[in-house]
Amino acid sequence: MATKEKRGSEKVMAAWKARMLTEASIKEIAASFEKSPATIEGATFVGGERSTGLSLSLSYEGDDGPWCGNDILFWLKWHLSHGGNPRPPRIIINGTPFPDLVRMELDFGHVHAGEQIGGIQELASEIGTAGFHG
Repeated sequence: MATKEKRGSEKVMAAWKARMLTEASIKEIAASFEKSPATIEGATFVGGERSTGLSLSLSYEGDDGPWCGNDILFWLKWHLSHGGNPRPPRIIINGTPFPDLVRMELDFGHVHAGEQIGGIQELASEIGTAGFHG
């Protein structure tokens, strides 16, 4: 019976430790975006001193727009190996059928809607009030 309790407590402790971002997981994110043509417009850690999530605001211009699919694929693979609470990426495309600018926000780890900093939602409301249409 004691072994079952121990295994259960080990699972709980592993889940507790997994909620925090590790230095290795952040280095993995940084290395991936070093290869990407995306411009990082903003990066926000949530969770205080022991961060539990990272929200990135990215932009792609001109021919770099299709690369956002590769970054989404990395984001999905990252969550498969590190866990977290993945929310769908938020994407704004300016210009159709040929995008001039693509803006995207990706959340890594545990980022809750109330913890996000404006970012793309503010941009979307600005575009809506200014009457810009792609």
